Amino acid sequence: MQHRYGPRLSFALIAATAAIGLVILWLAPAGAVVPVHFSGRWVPDRFATAWHGLLIWIGMLTALWLVFYGIQYCFRSDVGLQASLPVYDLAWITLTAGLCALAVGSMEYAVGIKIALASLNSVMSGVFFLAVGNCLGKIRPNRFLGIRTPWTKANVRVWERTHRTCGPIFILAGIGLIAAGFGMLGLPVGLKLINCFMLGMLLFCYGLSWFYWRQERTRG
Repeated sequence: MQHRYGPRLSFALIAATAAIGLVILWLAPAGAVVPVHFSGRWVPDRFATAWHGLLIWIGMLTALWLVFYGIQYCFRSDVGLQASLPVYDLAWITLTAGLCALAVGSMEYAVGIKIALASLNSVMSGVFFLAVGNCLGKIRPNRFLGIRTPWTKANVRVWERTHRTCGPIFILAGIGLIAAGFGMLGLPVGLKLINCFMLGMLLFCYGLSWFYWRQERTRG
């Protein structure tokens, strides 16, 4: 049985976030509030009591952990997914880490510390794309994880070529998001920026898989 680090490390991140949140609550003045909803540019537009905010964030993180934990068992008979579990764990951990960072950043509002959550979100999203892109070529054909288009699912070679080629694209997107988060691109950071990066990658990967499939048919 292969060594798994995803479930334990992601759970440890959630536990650490809960502990930091409790410390912040202990330091926060009476009646302190924290943001629990944001606009497209990550400007807080809805607030709750600090205790309520902590419960919302920890509840969301716990739900995410249960989803990831459950998926691996729903597809436990999928040989390809089981062979790709190290990449699955890496995506699990980096996504959890990003949300934990946002949770702590939101909770710090209770003690008067206002972090630029839009920039933080952009940087953590960039880290996620960097981590996934670095390992994308290691994902084996499976029924859940990876770039699943009609053409990658139809041909193993198309799957492998698409994932190897798209890995560097994910890395470049990650670098771009991190640079935008630090204000190096002069772009307004927010959901629109991240959605543009994701849409661009989606279209590229979708089209590339079709192109590789056409090449394979021509060779055949």
